[in-house]
Amino acid sequence: MASHSGPRPADEPTALALPVPDATAAAAGGPDNHEELLRRHRAVLRQDPAATGAAELSRQVLGWARSLDLGERTLREVARGAGHGVSSPAADLGVDPADFPLDADHDPVLDGDPVLDGDPVLDVDPVLAAEGPRTRQAVGRAAALFGAAEAAAVLAARSAHTLTAESGLTATLVSALVPALVGELTAQLGRPLAADPEVERRRGVVVAQFPWLVHGFAMETVDRAGLAEAVRRGAPLAELDAERLTPLSRGGCSPVQALPGLIGSPELTAAGDELQGLAKAVLAAGDELHRRMAEVPETPQSAPGDRRLAAAYEALYAAAAALELWIAGAADARADEFWLQATLRGLLLRLHRLLDEPAPALDTAAVEEALADRIAELAAAGAPLSPFAG
Repeated sequence: MASHSGPRPADEPTALALPVPDATAAAAGGPDNHEELLRRHRAVLRQDPAATGAAELSRQVLGWARSLDLGERTLREVARGAGHGVSSPAADLGVDPADFPLDADHDPVLDGDPVLDGDPVLDVDPVLAAEGPRTRQAVGRAAALFGAAEAAAVLAARSAHTLTAESGLTATLVSALVPALVGELTAQLGRPLAADPEVERRRGVVVAQFPWLVHGFAMETVDRAGLAEAVRRGAPLAELDAERLTPLSRGGCSPVQALPGLIGSPELTAAGDELQGLAKAVLAAGDELHRRMAEVPETPQSAPGDRRLAAAYEALYAAAAALELWIAGAADARADEFWLQATLRGLLLRLHRLLDEPAPALDTAAVEEALADRIAELAAAGAPLSPFAG
């Protein structure tokens, strides 16, 4: 394992904000009641965006919510046509845009404009994207991506209160992951988006922290109390300690570093053989990812291949979030186990793709088609389209 003394200063962030689109366009741009979504965001997270030093984080969370709203609307429209008056799963994130001035500049990713140039996101699978927008498997696969994006965003938003020293890292991860997953989701449904120009910069910030992430994973360093509070959906959150917000996490990432200890735990054993097997496969991919991260040389600027590893780390974080939220009972009680199976299978395939490894032999068709049928039922009922919706 390579020896690392610390992150590369040239990759340190100067600002971590996700671009925020015009509020009027967002409110009018879909079937959902945007103001109601944002009221639910604030109520669930109970985050005070006016807290000293916390406005930047709140703006990021609002950006995640709006990306998720776009993904949810696209999925709903493909599943059943435009819905009406439905609250989105993004409502779990808890930020009120009235507490900050919004950027006036147009953001094609969050406003949903078609692609102008190039590939929508770095890691869209062109074979899957070409399948066609209305196959049951494509809808099920898109729903799994949506569940992964929301699980990551929900855990990151809650853990800002309980794993505050790690929140700079997790906010950067999720601010790259959510638009990437929503971009892949919409591409698979035949509605590709323009690329978010900030994604690659954010991944460079994560590359700068590889030494700490590798060390934390090897040592299985976990703030167990903070993580346990973060996955207790619906439990009250402590007031955000803005003075502890830092752009870098020297302790690594507790949700990812908790994965090895999750294997063989009573909670995962009770979840059944299928989920245990998927969790073990995710961990094996995580082991290989960290091995490669340890080999990345310390240079002032990250290389494209290094940023691809950062994208793989995002997928690993999303898998950890989905597993840990589910095991903690944070998923909607109406959700079936195939939600988690489809999400983990999709993220496992994504990990292998980003690591340039052959795809594992997974029979995804039955689970994806079952999930597509569930999505159609939920859309017809006007219900949220993710098991992590509050």
